[in-house]
Amino acid sequence: MSKLHLILAFHNHQPVGNFDHVLEDCYEKSYLPFIETLTGQPDVKTVLHYSGHLLSWIKDRHPEAIAMIRSLVDDGRVEMLSGGFYEPILSVLPEKDRAPQITALSEFIRKHLNYDPKGMWLAERVWEPNMPRCMAQAGISYLPVDDYHFKLTGLGDGDLLGYYKTEDQGSAVSVFPGSEKLRYFIPFRSIDELFSYFRSIHIRGGDPLLTMADDGEKFGVWPKTYKHCYEDGWLNNFFSELRRNSDWIETTTFSEYHAKFPPAGRVYLPTASYREMGEWTLPSEASLEYEYVSKELEKIVGEKSRQLLRGGIWRSFMVKYPEANHIHKRMMTISKKVHSALKADGRKGLKALDELRKGQCNDAYWHGVFGGLYLPHLRSALYRHLIKAESLACDLRNKYPVSERSDFDCDGYADITACTRDLTVVATERSGSLSEISLKKKLVNVLDILARRPEAYHSKLATASGPAEDATKTIHDQLVLKEEGLSDYLIYDDSRRTSLLDRFMSYGAKIQDVAKSGYEELGDFIDSRYSLKSAVKAGDVMLTFNREGRVLGRPFIINKTVTISAGNSLRVRYSLEGSFSGSFAPEMNISLLGSPYATIEDLGETLPVNSMASHEGVSGFSIRDGHLKLKLSFAFSGPIDLWHYPVETISLSEQGIERLYQGTSFLFVHRIEMDGKKQMEFTIRFMEDAN
Repeated sequence: MSKLHLILAFHNHQPVGNFDHVLEDCYEKSYLPFIETLTGQPDVKTVLHYSGHLLSWIKDRHPEAIAMIRSLVDDGRVEMLSGGFYEPILSVLPEKDRAPQITALSEFIRKHLNYDPKGMWLAERVWEPNMPRCMAQAGISYLPVDDYHFKLTGLGDGDLLGYYKTEDQGSAVSVFPGSEKLRYFIPFRSIDELFSYFRSIHIRGGDPLLTMADDGEKFGVWPKTYKHCYEDGWLNNFFSELRRNSDWIETTTFSEYHAKFPPAGRVYLPTASYREMGEWTLPSEASLEYEYVSKELEKIVGEKSRQLLRGGIWRSFMVKYPEANHIHKRMMTISKKVHSALKADGRKGLKALDELRKGQCNDAYWHGVFGGLYLPHLRSALYRHLIKAESLACDLRNKYPVSERSDFDCDGYADITACTRDLTVVATERSGSLSEISLKKKLVNVLDILARRPEAYHSKLATASGPAEDATKTIHDQLVLKEEGLSDYLIYDDSRRTSLLDRFMSYGAKIQDVAKSGYEELGDFIDSRYSLKSAVKAGDVMLTFNREGRVLGRPFIINKTVTISAGNSLRVRYSLEGSFSGSFAPEMNISLLGSPYATIEDLGETLPVNSMASHEGVSGFSIRDGHLKLKLSFAFSGPIDLWHYPVETISLSEQGIERLYQGTSFLFVHRIEMDGKKQMEFTIRFMEDAN
């Protein structure tokens, strides 16, 4: 008698840098009760994947869970999947780093769970046609992706009741189509509705396969799912219903099905991720257009519209968010340094390699419902590990200072990366600005700030609901406001928030105007190309920017130099030439850990770092971060007006739409009357602060 074969694959992951209390909450609400529920259903087989970062945390903090998982594995009830250890998007890693990320997790699973995985989880199901090579190198034979990938080749639902073979240059793997319908059904639809769908597939005859491959966190962590899955018993009832219908439906694993049945055919999948990801990668206006056209097309051709219309690809996030591109391209250059260090000193090189791999964790490189780019603590974690990896690799060479010129971020503007023993500073021709100041001892990039940009869901704030809704829905079907009045914070920036941006304003401009991007820029220096040169002298690195632009239509020249000293300090000197009456305001965008950890001091009062204020006649001020034990001290050659305001974004997460502090913008306002030349300078010192 033929049976419907069902693979239930559950993917569990927490990003590098996530708060420990978040992991504990996820463990209590999802990871532990899921394993306990599964243990109580001895006839049900499943497939489990834990990213290496999460699995290591569970091993250290909750070894009892490792013992429970191992028991399920030993009983043949659970298949473990490998994958990139720190859950990277494999296709955008340097080729040298792809297979080793997978083999690292496979070795961990063999050691601690006594299982030799032949399948893997592909982070965010981001597939590119050359992927089979690194998978085959890592000993992988099969993996699930979404059925959407297959439908883009012209295959329909009836063709996707098995698995297919694919290859690149002779390296072959098997790919299983994960059902989007089941992703939306489980656990959000009734069990009766779910089994009605199962029966509709079973009556086709043969030995059809359905694969559900999705996040384990939706069983307890997603909004209202703990009550639904465990208190109301949905998950246990689902497993029980599978047991009661075992005469015609059989839970299986990738390894069992792969060994028992041949592939349905050969396929070549295009570059894709799951359908929703393609929409998230689009610019905001294009995303809204996509949503509208998709709904209209669905009225005409039904669900088939989903394979006729597609969005962008994952790599487009690096266009949409230049801050993500900066981190990614820095990771690429640091990878080269780390692999060079491995050849020089294997022991220290391995430490650098592990830090590099942590810095490749995918979450903070992108944004959708799930991606963590908007979360400062996740971006900070990437920088922390990448800075550490670069420091370890460069210390082996013991050659400081170093100044390297390239277009490392591939944006068409030259960059200079200057490294001393204490600092890494990245300068760019674009806006004649600094895009990174990384402190090696503190492992922090103090310029890690995200610009305020329009997102498609911003247009839906008026129709979003408050937090009181009771229905259990998939995240994709709900839009919840985490606080009232968020529409008041929908302010968008005119450029990326790098530092040393040269702004020209009228005397009448106010800090509120600048904060709301509502002032008139009188110069043409923002987003324009400066010439950029560097020189190394007596242990210092000097960066020189120059541009002949215009202010109020008249010629104006800016020359500025940034001297990176052998110690923890920068000196910035400006030389202006031209005619102008108004306010010249170099802008620094600083990102630390925010209130209550950081404060602005030495102004006669202590202010939270996320405050808005203006101060006249300032000759110096400090920013103190108690968590980092760091003090940034600014000193000016003459009194200025200091303006500062918080940069806050409105972003979407699993829990709803929220306001997030990204950093603080500081403007050093010089009120000038000039017809000729003028000079000014300031210094920044980065100091250990024990207070």
